[in-house]
Amino acid sequence: MADQEALLRELLETFRLEAQDHLDSVSTLLISLEREPEKPEQKRLVESLFRRMHTLKGAAHAVNLGEVALICQDLESLLSEVKRGELPLEVTIYDRLHREVDLLAARIFQHPGSPGPASFSAPGAAPTTTPEPLGVPSHPVFRGGPEPSRPEQAVTLPPSPVEAPRAQDRRDPSGTETVRVPTRLLESLLLQAEELVSTKLAAAMLQEELSLTARLLTERTATRSRAQELAGYALRSQGPAPASQRLAGLIQEFCDSERECEVRLRGLERLAERNQHNLAALIDPLLAEMKQLQLLPFATLSDPFQKLVRDLGRELGKEAELSCRGAEIEVDRRILAELKEPLLHLVRNVMDHGIEAPLRREEAGKPRRGSVEIELRLLDANHARLTVRDDGRGIDASHVKATALRLELISPEPAEQLSDHEALQLVFESGFSTSPLITSLSGRGVGLAIVRESLERLGGHVTVSARPGLGCEFAMTLPLSFALIRALLVSVGKRSALIPAGNVELTSRLPREEVRQVENRDTVLLGGEVCSLVSLAAVLELGEKTGAQEEPYQQVVLVKAAERRIAFAVDQVLGVQEVLVKPLGGQLSRVRNVSGATVLGDGRVVPILNVNDLVRSALLVAGSAARPSTAQAKGRRLSVMVAEDSITSRTLLKNILEAAGYQVATAYDGADALTQLKAGSFDLVVSDVEMPRLDGFQLTAALRSEPRFAELPVILVTGLESRSDRERGIEVGANAYVVKSSFDQSSLIEVIERLT
Repeated sequence: MADQEALLRELLETFRLEAQDHLDSVSTLLISLEREPEKPEQKRLVESLFRRMHTLKGAAHAVNLGEVALICQDLESLLSEVKRGELPLEVTIYDRLHREVDLLAARIFQHPGSPGPASFSAPGAAPTTTPEPLGVPSHPVFRGGPEPSRPEQAVTLPPSPVEAPRAQDRRDPSGTETVRVPTRLLESLLLQAEELVSTKLAAAMLQEELSLTARLLTERTATRSRAQELAGYALRSQGPAPASQRLAGLIQEFCDSERECEVRLRGLERLAERNQHNLAALIDPLLAEMKQLQLLPFATLSDPFQKLVRDLGRELGKEAELSCRGAEIEVDRRILAELKEPLLHLVRNVMDHGIEAPLRREEAGKPRRGSVEIELRLLDANHARLTVRDDGRGIDASHVKATALRLELISPEPAEQLSDHEALQLVFESGFSTSPLITSLSGRGVGLAIVRESLERLGGHVTVSARPGLGCEFAMTLPLSFALIRALLVSVGKRSALIPAGNVELTSRLPREEVRQVENRDTVLLGGEVCSLVSLAAVLELGEKTGAQEEPYQQVVLVKAAERRIAFAVDQVLGVQEVLVKPLGGQLSRVRNVSGATVLGDGRVVPILNVNDLVRSALLVAGSAARPSTAQAKGRRLSVMVAEDSITSRTLLKNILEAAGYQVATAYDGADALTQLKAGSFDLVVSDVEMPRLDGFQLTAALRSEPRFAELPVILVTGLESRSDRERGIEVGANAYVVKSSFDQSSLIEVIERLT
């Protein structure tokens, strides 16, 4: 009896694997049939569907799944009527076929003894905490969204077939033998293979240390030879005392021993190098082949979205067609599993918010049927870009700003300075929604926030661009590998950290004099662009004084994340390494600014920084300086020259500075200011830019041309806020650049205090 039950369980597992393949094909065939206009091709597709149902019915009878067999029989009968021409292929027939296939999938994978189907909750629901494994080669079947009377119904997937604990051999049509194995076994083997990387790195570190030690001994060859020569001379002569002769003998013995150590070390170095080479020759191919076992075509994830788009269109009264490019690109199944939820949220948002109703599209001069495109494109060997675009109504940046202000996600002053592209990125903020209604599909303001969080968890980022009335495009940049990455090793004080190399644009060593202030922030000019400079120690809240602050040069790492560039000041740049990423564990599932850790070849545990978090944290460290400020003069009032052609602005600046305790002299243009500066003694200059005779740029350049004023701090306060104007201010030698549109009395005083 027990043997029969065990046999039945094995047969059920085998049946589910077979059923999954059939259901994948049926869903794809139904979508193709609905799009096919030619009668002969329609007949061929209907015949293929009929054969699939017939095969699945027979398999269900074999494992005593009578209810499943009945559903297959109903579908057979329906398809037979279509084949005979008794039922025309209309929308109602397609709807009925899709509903029956969904019901069939639910019955198969909810049968007793089978794990319940995994589900994607509606965007408003809390995200699932246990991610569903992505099977090999699983094509999940989506349910078509909620019925009108059941608005909270979930979009469901059958469980992955590879979760079956028994392996099953089969042959594909090409004759290549394949085997199904549990994914947990693959993951275990891959983790063990990845652990070998640490051994390889340790061996490389040992070989490097041996080489360094042997090189140090080799560099002492000349000194050793000279010492032996003198010792030999002392031993041959009869003059020195016996004690001196004993010392000379000891020196000669020491030199002989050191030479022998050098020979032995050279031998160990060659052995370590050979062993390290052999170890790499074993580990690298093993790891590469283990990774191949984890690869699945992107179609595994993208194909089911054809049906999802179709079902959502029916539910929302819209027409849309999904196309996919790059479906043949193979991606780590773990990456695909993480992409499933964000891609679902994006497609649902596109269908609900982007694609218009058919009549509205015709009025706008568009085709009745909307277009949704998913494209995967390789950027390099380690990164890819996943794009979701549509030809719908797009997103209005002004509407986004207004909504963000209403929800108090941003204050009015920064909102005015945001470009349209920057404003659009606010849609990823938690709680943001432009929809006035909350439905089962959208309106809760969490869907796109989940998209961003999921991408950042992968070490990637997402951006959106749009044109009102023409559609929008979501671009997601993501890594292709979870475990091994190339990272830049830097030191901050006594600590080390790793920054993913894919986010590093450049490293540089700059004279500290090139660090300027713009709008109360330290900045540097890198690659012709002004970039904010923030101390990495300040962002990580290390609170350590570093000796590098006293050096004449500053080490800088320019980092890019989600189209934002920020330069980080570090003490040392130690080079790029290939490292094995280790998760922080359940106790530290989310640590700000840190995405994981690794063990270096010398045994040190070093954190791997989360670049997206770093950029956000850097924006909070307002005006953090990478260089020490000059000590403020004590015992006297500082003297400030204000150059401003507007009497109103001149009076305002004078009153502000005098109220702060400064001694103020005023000039009505740059030429007047230059004359007074040459005649008197001043500690700082505050100047407008647009002035007659001599403007602020020319005044600053004139001051920098004279040695007496080379170190005199100059602050430009102006209404010119373009990037070119700011860069010109830095080029002529201004220490700070304050825009009048964002002028704040306290910020001006703070800039002056830091410069004096």
